[in-house]
Amino acid sequence: MSFVNSSRNYLILIISLFALVCLFVGIAATSKTLEALQRWILIVFVILFATFGLGLSIWLILRQARRNAVGRDNRAFSWKASSTDSQRRKLNDNLRELTVTLKNSDVPTSELFWAYIVAEDLALRQIQQENKELLLRHQSVGSADFDAVLLKQDVIICVEIAFLVAPYVSQAKINEVLKKIASAKKTFERLGKDAKFRLLLVLITQLDQADEAQLRSSLVKKFSATSVEVDVRLFEFKRLQKIYTLD
Repeated sequence: MSFVNSSRNYLILIISLFALVCLFVGIAATSKTLEALQRWILIVFVILFATFGLGLSIWLILRQARRNAVGRDNRAFSWKASSTDSQRRKLNDNLRELTVTLKNSDVPTSELFWAYIVAEDLALRQIQQENKELLLRHQSVGSADFDAVLLKQDVIICVEIAFLVAPYVSQAKINEVLKKIASAKKTFERLGKDAKFRLLLVLITQLDQADEAQLRSSLVKKFSATSVEVDVRLFEFKRLQKIYTLD
């Protein structure tokens, strides 16, 4: 969204409303078919309607201006990349979870490693392509590390990625992610920042339709009681590969 265009649209709305009011008042004042009482009732109604419209427009302009200011402040924030140790630890934890899930599989750990790296990169490419906003990979917000941070006007979207080969996300994993988003929010509150926070959980899957439906159902139940605004996106790994790597 263009910040400048939004404010300009509101100004156009106010000017159009003012012109419309002048037109109706002029018609009411010069109409020969209306009695005096009817004419005054129409004029009062139009003025009240215009006052309400003007108040609403001013509120929208002020709200947009505040969002613009917060968005500029978010972009000017001194963002810090996650340390190498933190990224390595997180990657190893994710690979360990995959290995446990695939305990009866003969897939080498090296193949899992590269599959995860590629899947994460392609998912972040797709997220940025869809949102058309600034995306910062592997960022720390206070003590919380995220796979990416997406800056969308006055909203900071913290992105967490998981690679699934089974229709299940552990409650411990979800609790960990929710704890991190709460920590990031408190960090900004301590700094006096007015940004809104949202969690975007990106799940890269290799599941059939039945397993994917089961996964969606379980996620709805697990996130239904949380106070954090959460978006969940499911990407099929093969489809991401077709979009970005395969002709």
